Amino acid sequence: MEREPAAAEGPPEKGREGRTRVVRSNLLPPSAEEPAAGAAKGSRHLADNRLKTTKYTLLSFLPKNLFEQFHRLANVYFVFIALLNFVPAVNAFQPGLALAPVLFILAVTAFKDLWEDYSRHRSDHEINHLGCLVYSRIAQMK
Repeated sequence: MEREPAAAEGPPEKGREGRTRVVRSNLLPPSAEEPAAGAAKGSRHLADNRLKTTKYTLLSFLPKNLFEQFHRLANVYFVFIALLNFVPAVNAFQPGLALAPVLFILAVTAFKDLWEDYSRHRSDHEINHLGCLVYSRIAQMK
C-alpha cells in the first residue's frame, strides 16, 4: 500500500514537502473484531464522538443560570437592597416595586443565556450530522 505525501506534524518548513506521516487508528486488529464466543453481539461499547458544547439541559437551566447570575456582585447587591425594602424600619419605597427592576434584569439575562445555549445546540446538531468517510481496516486488507 503506497502512502501519499501529507503534511508533517508541526508547522510546515522548507524541505519537508516530500515527507509522509503515519496515522494510527484506534481500531482493534482484525482478529479481535469478532466478538468472543460467549459475548453477545454488539456488547462492546465504543466511545461516542458527538460534539456537545451546551451548558444547560431542560432541568438544569434555572438552577445553573441563577447560580451563575448570583456570582455577579451587582445582582447580589440589588437583590439585597430589594429585600431590605421588606423591612418596615428601613424601607425607602414599596417593597414590590423594588423587586421589579431586579427581576427584569434576571429575566432578560436568563433569556439571553437560553438563546445563546440554543444557538450552540443548533450548531452542535449541524456539525454532528455532517457526512464523513469511514475507512475500514478489513476493506484495506482485501
